[in-house]
Amino acid sequence: MWRVVREASARAPIWMQARGLAAKKSTEPKFTQSAAFQGRGSIRGNPAFKQDYYTSDAYANKKVLSAIGSVLALALYFGWLREPSDLDEIWNTPPHILTSNLERKMIREQIKQAQEKGMDTALLRAQLDYVDVKEEALRIQFEQKKSQEERKRQ
Repeated sequence: MWRVVREASARAPIWMQARGLAAKKSTEPKFTQSAAFQGRGSIRGNPAFKQDYYTSDAYANKKVLSAIGSVLALALYFGWLREPSDLDEIWNTPPHILTSNLERKMIREQIKQAQEKGMDTALLRAQLDYVDVKEEALRIQFEQKKSQEERKRQ
């Protein structure tokens, strides 16, 4: 078989022999018939990009409008329609009052537990009285911070 290929090599290129095209003459293809031709009368295949709804401008506009509408709905609800609640009172309460009330509650619970166990509560009652002093000190400290921040703003 190789002998046949070697003998035929003088007549036609090897790639044509391997494909069984030795009997056919090679002709140059026309440029107008190639895939690179984009001129008049060319056959256009499927476009490389087929636009669908999710890549269209209409969808992008609807996404933006939906996001803006959602933010406006939240702002309307929290800014105008919502009624005051307990959380609003907590957020608006000064921090020195919140901390002192929390500490008082914890000490009162400890006193109650100590009384149930029959232990002495004198030290816990002294701590409860000391909470008032700490509250006043914290109030003064927070007022000083507020006044310093107001001076910086002006």
